Amino acid sequence: MSNRNSENILNDEECREIVRKKLQRDLMTDFSLVSYEIISLDATTGYMGQYFKLKTIVVNNNLPMNKKSINFFMKLPPLLNSPQYKFNEEHESFTKEVDLYTTVFPKIFFGFNYCSIIPECFLGLKNEIIVLEDMAHLGYVMADKFTPLDLNHCIIVMKTLARFHAKSIIYEYKQKKNINDEFSHCLHEALFPIKDGLGRKMFNAAVKGVLSMVDLVTDLNECSKEKLKDKIIILSVNHAKMLLPSKKYKNVLCHGDLWTNNILFEYDSTKKPNNCCLIDFQLARYNPPAHDILCFLQFTTTRKFRDNYADELFKIYYQTLAELLTEVNLDYKIIFPWHEFHESINELHKMCMIHGILNLPLMLLEPQAIDKYFMHEHERLEILIYSDRSPLICGQYRDVKRYRDRMSDAVIELHNRMIKDCCT
Repeated sequence: MSNRNSENILNDEECREIVRKKLQRDLMTDFSLVSYEIISLDATTGYMGQYFKLKTIVVNNNLPMNKKSINFFMKLPPLLNSPQYKFNEEHESFTKEVDLYTTVFPKIFFGFNYCSIIPECFLGLKNEIIVLEDMAHLGYVMADKFTPLDLNHCIIVMKTLARFHAKSIIYEYKQKKNINDEFSHCLHEALFPIKDGLGRKMFNAAVKGVLSMVDLVTDLNECSKEKLKDKIIILSVNHAKMLLPSKKYKNVLCHGDLWTNNILFEYDSTKKPNNCCLIDFQLARYNPPAHDILCFLQFTTTRKFRDNYADELFKIYYQTLAELLTEVNLDYKIIFPWHEFHESINELHKMCMIHGILNLPLMLLEPQAIDKYFMHEHERLEILIYSDRSPLICGQYRDVKRYRDRMSDAVIELHNRMIKDCCT
């Protein structure tokens, strides 16, 4: 088990090795490490880890006056005394991410410049530490999670997702291997597993919190609320099974957790997004592409936006994927025909709505609530995560308008979908 903490994160040799890998890529092999500094980042940027920036100063030995500053992003498992650490220990979610960065991605993306899709990893030790390219230093920033993404942002994400998914399809066809079989050790379900344990408790707590929140939605009458809650309970029974690889549709390596805080955007001089990078792969799955696409839209956009633009975005994703497969002489019409993709979108849509409603209540928490519960009141957090989220979720729903608007939006969309299903 790792004994690394905020005072003991890296040793000198590890730091030199990190810099060596970075400089070797930049063709600067003869160097000396002058100094390095580790800076703690805002703890409220994530839920399942500790975050730091590594700032190094190196010098070219052939040009001693030519010093260079290089930054890295570092991630450690959650604090030992936190409920998240217990979850990580049981489901090995941090080790899963290390394996993806150090084993899976180098194979799947071999010979391809993937740094524009995911950060490059310079050190990954199981259950200890991940050191990545500092994308912020390259100009990538995180969007505001409280502001729903617009069409320009979503188009960029669709194209990036297509590139990400395409690489796993290409790998399977070129290597004649199934990714889930080859890398099953790091594609297991880490959020809502079928087996009993903390994951199951977390799932039940999420459902209980959502049911309590439905009671507060003023746009629905009491009869509608009761019917919706009954339906949520029914759909939740098989939700964990729905997250398993599909036996019907083409599966790909999916990110599994595409909300705003797990996507970094690069902008041009007019503030328009022109690229994005995917981060945080602790919930990666082997699923149909529709899972990533639909959950991303549920997590980051509004019901009105989805009504207006979802079909357009589906076509952009598919066209991009088709072009990428064609470039390597793969017939996308056979491998992943449009009718199959469209059918999977329709079939998985309701499940992804449920997935959105179960996850959004924590994703959209105010910074003050995150700081209070996730960073300080660990005993109360354990109850909220593994027993009943109702006090936290309902409190945020009553007190925070932007939270209430987004959650009501998601609940009403699911209600309307239920009515539509009953009429067809």
